[in-house]
Amino acid sequence: MRKIHYRCLIVALLLGLGMVQAQSSKTADLTKRLHVGDSFVPPASVQLIRGLEKRIDWKQLEDKVVLLDFFDTSCATCIQTMPKLQRLKDLYPDKFEVITVTWQDRNTMTRFFSKNTFLKEQGVNLSVIYSDLYLKSLFPHQTVPHAVLLYKGKVKAITSSGFITEENILRLYEHGSIQLPLKDDYGRRDLLANQSSDSRQFKLGTIITDYQDGVPYRSWKFELDSVTGLYKSSIYNASLFTALKAIVSKGKLNKSNYIPRMDRVIWKVRDSTIYYDFAKENDWRIRHGICYERYDAIQRNDSVQAQIVREDLEDFFGVSVYEGTYKMKVLSLISTDIKPYKAPKGVEAMVYLGTTVFAGFMDLSEEFPPIVDGVKSELEIKIYPYKSLEQLNEQLASYGIKAVHSEKEIEVLFIEEI
Repeated sequence: MRKIHYRCLIVALLLGLGMVQAQSSKTADLTKRLHVGDSFVPPASVQLIRGLEKRIDWKQLEDKVVLLDFFDTSCATCIQTMPKLQRLKDLYPDKFEVITVTWQDRNTMTRFFSKNTFLKEQGVNLSVIYSDLYLKSLFPHQTVPHAVLLYKGKVKAITSSGFITEENILRLYEHGSIQLPLKDDYGRRDLLANQSSDSRQFKLGTIITDYQDGVPYRSWKFELDSVTGLYKSSIYNASLFTALKAIVSKGKLNKSNYIPRMDRVIWKVRDSTIYYDFAKENDWRIRHGICYERYDAIQRNDSVQAQIVREDLEDFFGVSVYEGTYKMKVLSLISTDIKPYKAPKGVEAMVYLGTTVFAGFMDLSEEFPPIVDGVKSELEIKIYPYKSLEQLNEQLASYGIKAVHSEKEIEVLFIEEI
């Protein structure tokens, strides 16, 4: 039984959900790494479980687009992505192959797949290379999921899992090449090094550029720069909206604990698609992603520095972000008569320590409209799997709670061109 604490919710929001740190040394050996365009030298042998094949014939696979999907059992995004990969593999059996790869051992894999009901229900049976060292030496990474596309014996892309789509697979298969954003966990996060002037002579100032291929994503960070000895604020390959939202959070403009999900953002702009990738386009980040560095001589606390960075972005891009209220459809938690509920046998429940935590995680799922907690109870709430609001309310009634659709004035973020 999993208990969800409010502190865990806040940490998840600040760090981002899903992507996890892969097992790796801080001083990774990059001498064997392959780059896009290099020839792929397959391993002489692998340790393989699951899937339909007893062994991998790498030569035969050269006529297919092959995905090496590096994953970890603690990575939620990795697991959630597997059903999509299975469907793509089943849809194009002659064009696309998926091989998942992990450093974890056979016993860990066997236990994981035997207990994971989600993957069983989704019919996932992808080949798994376990206890891998060789493939990771070719494609070193610090976070998973980490996706590598191979075709005709060549490395065609090293990217994030979100770019493994039907459109991209067919494009690569038909044209033999594709340009996708590079995921390089060991890439340099340093715009200053790419400037023509000597970084040692750099005093103070701000650098803003467009998307930089291979630079690891960062929404915002403030730290002492060891090269210049100055205090550096940095944003890398982020959407402008993501950067502004992170700054609002760090700047503590958001006094409440609501989650600024997309339906709680009010756009007052001519074209919101240049601020955020609503359509999940393949090259959106390349066309609209931004990189930002600011160097200061003095250290400030995060909230003060966030305000300064926010003003830089507002001035440069002519856009303002601020909080306010707006009337919209919500799902309100209200008090109701207590009714008993018979818990199902043999089914695991999620346990939330209070209605605030429950409302927060419901907001994260975006299954319903924004949640407004009108109960403010600290009761421990057990919720078993449900398929509708009615089934959810049957469980909530045992705690004297009901979720109802209504319209309320709630806190939102405004993005406005100025």
